[in-house]
Amino acid sequence: MHKPRIRWMIAASCVAALAIAGTATAGTAPGRVALAGTSRTYDFIDHGAVPAGTPVSESIYLAVKDPAALAAQAKAMSDPHSPGYGRFLSRDRIRELHQLDPAQVGHVRDWLTSAGLNVSRPDWRQLRVTGTFAQLNAAFAVTFHDYTFPPETHIQGHYLIPSTELSVPAGLGPLVLGVGQDTILIRDAKAKTAATQRAVRTPHIDAGQAATCSKYWGELPAKGLPQANGATPPLAPCGYTPQQLRRAYGLDRLNLTGAGQTVAVLSGPMNTLEQDINTWSKHVGTQPLRPGQLTAVPTPDGSPDEDPRDGGAIEATIDAEAVHGLAPDANIVAIGESTAQGTNLLDSLTYVLDRTNASIVSASLGFDPVPGMRKAYDQVFQEGALQGVGFYFCSGDGGFKITDDGRGDWLNPAANSPWETSVGGTSLAIGPDGKRSWETGWGDATSALSPDGASWQAMQSDGGTGGGRAGDRPEPWYQHGVVPDQLATGPDGSHNRVGPDVAMDADPVTGLLVGGTALGGSPTTDPGTWLYTEHKYGGTSLSTPLFAGVQALAQQARGGKPFGFANPIMYQRANSPAFRDVTTYRRPDGNVPTTVSYRPDDKGNNTPTLYSILASQLADGTPDGIVPPEVGPGFDTETGLGTPTTAYLRSFIGS
Repeated sequence: MHKPRIRWMIAASCVAALAIAGTATAGTAPGRVALAGTSRTYDFIDHGAVPAGTPVSESIYLAVKDPAALAAQAKAMSDPHSPGYGRFLSRDRIRELHQLDPAQVGHVRDWLTSAGLNVSRPDWRQLRVTGTFAQLNAAFAVTFHDYTFPPETHIQGHYLIPSTELSVPAGLGPLVLGVGQDTILIRDAKAKTAATQRAVRTPHIDAGQAATCSKYWGELPAKGLPQANGATPPLAPCGYTPQQLRRAYGLDRLNLTGAGQTVAVLSGPMNTLEQDINTWSKHVGTQPLRPGQLTAVPTPDGSPDEDPRDGGAIEATIDAEAVHGLAPDANIVAIGESTAQGTNLLDSLTYVLDRTNASIVSASLGFDPVPGMRKAYDQVFQEGALQGVGFYFCSGDGGFKITDDGRGDWLNPAANSPWETSVGGTSLAIGPDGKRSWETGWGDATSALSPDGASWQAMQSDGGTGGGRAGDRPEPWYQHGVVPDQLATGPDGSHNRVGPDVAMDADPVTGLLVGGTALGGSPTTDPGTWLYTEHKYGGTSLSTPLFAGVQALAQQARGGKPFGFANPIMYQRANSPAFRDVTTYRRPDGNVPTTVSYRPDDKGNNTPTLYSILASQLADGTPDGIVPPEVGPGFDTETGLGTPTTAYLRSFIGS
């Protein structure tokens, strides 16, 4: 994520995704039920009511016929102990079994048309309405207002949100999940800010500056700089290559390349992506793409392409190259987000299910849907489990939100569903022989050089992996007996979902060398002037597609059979050689490892910064009692089950 201290509910979910509350609340008209969370305006500036005649377009997300039956079927399909395990269904059969009856859809349609809205049906999961805000106000019994964030937040765009909770006729409560207002009408397209936040980490160093970085951990000392903890720190790696990562994780020992597998990455690609991957592959020693191996889908619905300056093109480059680097023969589908009014990430997720043969979906995104929309996302994840498609989301980069018990939750809300795999991050040291020297949880601090150059200044928190207990999600069956009670138990005694589930290298100090045209751009320059460049990148934005690449190898190992929802079969391998248990690492002298990375200052000069790899984020600047994710023996909230090994891949051969 962009900042290590991001508050998810504000910065990563800027506008309201709407959900049925299920019961009437104070102020709700008789015979109607409120939509929980739809008037969340945070510290917005209110510019008054939206003019009644302003055009509007929205998506209305529908429930399935029997939510409990869908969940039970998804569990049976995903649980290795179930007779129904792996008996995947076609997309058409899933629709036949679980879509609402025509009469039920008709009731929702009649309510919307009675308000004057035009209604269409893009797919079986939603209705699409168009009209004016006067009609939308009438349908939901509210008045939409025009809001902006305060100038000091630097979050641009206008957000059209109801000033009070929306409501619907009570009889439609079981049928309607929510309204897709992840990105409500934005007046200035260039200022669009998506509610899903890219998990891109700022690069620490230009890899071309060979004199200021190392090819592997500890190769070159940081000469001419102060010592740290009584020793000269090494220069940080320039950025690992795919071969280094494959060898360090033992992925190169079984002749697996991801052949026959398809991975979807949810990021908006630039039209230079294929050329960029091939240029990068040549530079890092990876095979180029075959013709047709990469499919680029700028938006799932044909709406105008995302602006590369929004960051999605950088994300797409990281994701696609991470997958290609670890699984060089796997097919890749890069899918952007819709830019149309009233759409959200669900359109990209359902595009994967309806229009591709991908069985692995990597999403380095963060957002915080309200309860009804959580159900909409869970339904899609469960649908994927039935179809043989698994969804992998980043655990986040240092974000937190306050939970009801006051302890905080550092897990990306987009990654806390019990029906998806959450990927956390580590700091990985690869030695001169290409093997893993050590690995620990990702949590760093930085120290600037003193003005006289004689010492390092006090440490400042830099970031680390997200993770923790999701207080509003019950503990899933596959975590029973694996996740320690002290991590899963809330103050009321209930057991909750804990993440991440698994981890790989994410620390930007030990990140991947990435190359692409998008990396050479900036939000203030014309993308047509951007040139190919290479930088080191990290974050759970990296670890997530890395693990997606591992899953492509694992599926190939089991004869090409997809996992679908993989958590149950992964947790079946807990506390086994399939995963390396990641714990806190200290140097032989007892001190934390340190390294020096050069990064440009405001004047463009390369300035050294000392990085202390603490294995946990500093808690300074967070509310009292908020404990960051920690790494330790066994399952933990930074690395989950641990990191995959050769034994992980080998365990699926013949399965």
